[in-house]
Amino acid sequence: MSLFRPAFLALALLCAHSPQAQEGTDTQQVRIDVPSLNTAIGGEFLLPADPAEDRRRSIRLSRTPVFATPVARVKGTGLMLRNRLHAPVTIDLELDGLSNAKLAAAMMPRVTLAPLESREVILVQGVDLMRTGSADFSLKSTVGSPDAKPDQRHVYAWPLAETRRSRISQGFNGPTHDEEFSQFAIDIAVKEGTPVVAARAGVVVFLEDRFFESGLDRTSFRDKANHVRILHDDGSMATYAHLAPDSVRLVPGQRVAVGDEIGRSGNTGFSSGPHLHFAILVNRDMKIVSIPFRMHGVKLPLVKD
Repeated sequence: MSLFRPAFLALALLCAHSPQAQEGTDTQQVRIDVPSLNTAIGGEFLLPADPAEDRRRSIRLSRTPVFATPVARVKGTGLMLRNRLHAPVTIDLELDGLSNAKLAAAMMPRVTLAPLESREVILVQGVDLMRTGSADFSLKSTVGSPDAKPDQRHVYAWPLAETRRSRISQGFNGPTHDEEFSQFAIDIAVKEGTPVVAARAGVVVFLEDRFFESGLDRTSFRDKANHVRILHDDGSMATYAHLAPDSVRLVPGQRVAVGDEIGRSGNTGFSSGPHLHFAILVNRDMKIVSIPFRMHGVKLPLVKD
């Protein structure tokens, strides 16, 4: 029997999200309480089974990709991190403070969890076992592995199923592509309802298709772009944004092939008119950034990444 009861874990989410780019970064403040010996009861605390992930929960997973929970151990209280996504997630851990507590071993400042992986990363022990102790941590989670090496030679397929190609209305470093996660994106002016197809094979990470509105106020509409994020085998990710409402028929974890339909083009979020926003994203030192890419039949600037 464990000498410690399951500890209480408090989470505070302090991040801002942008589904149009879906930066994939989340910050949490975590406190682990180590109960005193004279009140500790119970046995081992087991992590509950991961619930089925479906499309209705996908956007929530994208905003909070890591689930943190305390685990009671014989010699203290552990912190278990569970990656809820079908993609790697990298977590930076920082110790904010200890009160009548100590770490059982040196803490790893950064860990990368494989898709759906659970891992105990910290063990906190009490100092005076007759008094409650606590440890405070900050966790920053970013989708993807910083060690990923995208294949710069890969040529992407055209991401629309149409008999005649639509016009690229904005390219790399375009007027509204002024942030790192959109710098190397392209916008394709296409009529609403056109099938959007996978430009490269991969696994669906998360999606959103519940928004109907659009507008030119970036602050008001940047988080209302329906989109799909797909992870490729080399660790890069494609984002397909501004999709039509209720047009995505995918689920997280589903594998798609080149040419498979992933949704319909639309005009949602921060947008001046119907178009598809397409970009290739990677995790670069815990920031989601876009990178240059090649596309079949399209003349894009050759930019050294």
